[in-house]
Amino acid sequence: MIIQYIATGIILIIFGQLAFKVIRDKASFVKILFWLSFWSIALVLIWLPKEIFDSLGDIVGVGRGIDALVYLSIIILFYTNLRLNSRLDKLEKNITKLVREIAKSNAKK
Repeated sequence: MIIQYIATGIILIIFGQLAFKVIRDKASFVKILFWLSFWSIALVLIWLPKEIFDSLGDIVGVGRGIDALVYLSIIILFYTNLRLNSRLDKLEKNITKLVREIAKSNAKK
């Protein structure tokens, strides 16, 4: 039960960081809305009774509902990692291309 209070405290800190980003205008409205929705849903899920999670586990075929959430979280993390690596590779290629073009134009002078 103490983990619920710890997680709630962490989520409230995240809400504060989101508010700070809104004030400083460092993030787009869509991203702020997405993260606010995500963490709000997480906050609600934290305080749901154990029986609801167990029924979720029965639906997807695992022993406990929390196991289903952990599996889903791992899948989402791997997918996010794949997308970030893909974007990073694309950025590296674009930077390399740009540096080559700059080097060519400087060599002509």
